[in-house]
Amino acid sequence: MLTVFTYIFMNASDFGTIQEAALAAWATRDLPARLDVAATARLLGFAEHDIQILMGAGMLTPLGDPAPNAAKWFATIKLIRLATDPEWLHKATKVVTRYWRQKRERRGDKTGGAIAGHAGNGLIENGIATRV
Repeated sequence: MLTVFTYIFMNASDFGTIQEAALAAWATRDLPARLDVAATARLLGFAEHDIQILMGAGMLTPLGDPAPNAAKWFATIKLIRLATDPEWLHKATKVVTRYWRQKRERRGDKTGGAIAGHAGNGLIENGIATRV
């Protein structure tokens, strides 16, 4: 399946800039003018729950002034521009990584992201790793 970005980079020489190629890809793919959180996450290459983190950091702004519990919509044209900006992607990745690292530290998780209660081939019971 040809993704938007595959199309952009395959045909970038036909356009003046990567962003112009992105806009052309948007036009040919019949993408809507606004995307929900799931589609935004897919387009930018993040998990859906990371979109909330990026919004909290001010790196993504939803359209309108939605209530905290309302559905969020994002302008496709702006998302395409962000997706083609390596500096923005670098900063966004750092923000998300920092958030999850700090959350693990606050929780006291010293497993480095491993599944809680699991230690390789054993189990953790009362803080002691045992083999199964």
